[in-house]
This record gives sequence, C-alpha cells and structure tokens, in this order.
Amino acid sequence: MKLLDYRLITFFLFLSFIGNIFSQKSLSVSYTIDSRFDDLKETQHAEAQTMASMVAEVMADLEFLLLIDNNESIFKQSEQMVRDDINPLMYELASGFCSGNEIWYTKKGDSNKLISLLNSNPPTVLTLDEDIKWDITNESKIIGDFKVIKATTTRKLGTYNEKVVAWFAPELPFSFGPLGYNGLPGLILEMYRDRVVYKLKEIKEKTVKINLPKGSKKMTFEQYYEILDSKMAEIKKRG
Repeated sequence: MKLLDYRLITFFLFLSFIGNIFSQKSLSVSYTIDSRFDDLKETQHAEAQTMASMVAEVMADLEFLLLIDNNESIFKQSEQMVRDDINPLMYELASGFCSGNEIWYTKKGDSNKLISLLNSNPPTVLTLDEDIKWDITNESKIIGDFKVIKATTTRKLGTYNEKVVAWFAPELPFSFGPLGYNGLPGLILEMYRDRVVYKLKEIKEKTVKINLPKGSKKMTFEQYYEILDSKMAEIKKRG
C-alpha cells in the first residue's frame, strides 16, 4: 500500500472520530496534572524545596474528570489510589494545590456556577456569578489531533487575581473546561493557573449523569473568600 493511501486512511479515520464527537451530547474528558515549582528552587529554605518536590511528585499521579451531558458539566478529581510510601498529608496538599477538594458545576449560557467544598464541615456549596471575559489571541499549537488556540482571562479570588491561560479546540464545540472555566468557542484541552497545569489525557464518548452539588450550608463565592482573607489577616497579625 502506498504512503498516500495510508495518509488517506488516517485522514478519514480522523474525520470519523470528529464526526462521532460532534454527534455525542455526553463526554468524559480526563486531565493529568503538571506542576510548576521552578521558582521555589531558588528559595533558601531546604524544607520548602523538599516539600515542593514531594507535592509535585504526587500531583503527577492525580487525574481530573470533566463530565459533559448536553449543556451541563461537572469537573472533579478522580478517585485516587494512595501509595503506601507517601505520607497521606502530601496527597492532601497536592489535591489542595489543584483544587481537588472542589466539585464545579456549570451550565451553558448560565453565569451561575455551583462549587461543592468537599472538605468543609458542614458540607458547603458556593455560588459564583461569573461572566468570564476571555482575550482570544492569534497563538495556536497542536494538542493530539487538534489545533488549539490560546485565550487568557483572570478570576478574582478574594484580594488575589488569578491569571489563567487556556488552550481550546474550536473543532470540539463544547464550551467547558476545568474549574468552571467556560464560555470559549471550543473545549479547553489545556489550562494554566498559578503553578498548576491541566493537560488533556483522553476524550471518551460516554453517557454521564450530572447531579447538582448539594450542601447543608450555602454562601456566595465572594463571602467565602472574604472569610479566608479575614482568617489570613488574623494569622499575619499574630505573626
């Protein structure tokens, strides 16, 4: 068989895959985690360097799922097997860096997002009213079989503004991504926030069921971060 024939077969298989994705209303998208602690290597504290190295090792084992059902999505951490040779505290720290203690619910066209805090007592659900303003750039690259385009935005977390870089695939018309980031004309396949990178692992055609996050206590996203900022101020005041 000629090289051209192989290329044609590959091309038509790719078109078939894209067609199947387009026809599906339910998807399971998995992401792995990369960490960026390079700047901590310059710190004078050996303990901080060791801690960052251990957390980065655990983060490399973590996986997150974006479940899409029609116009709704849930983003959460997958169940994790805890290795016997690693302190469970390292898993808690690694999961915290990735926001693995949160489950994000989003609905297409609705600015309200629901966030379930898994480590809160009592169980708490936050409401975030957020209309994300994206700056879509001319930069592009290839992730797997897809051409992706770079977009940037910021999210206000209390007194801190989190800068986010997302790479989305216009070929995949699903306006969802990690941690409730949505509103782009395509599925987010890769996302950078602070020292955490969410990278596409796999897209599966799969029937999923979306359940609204539930909690006995409810508050707004802003109220939650006001509480966190207040507690942090108290800690700094005590020295």
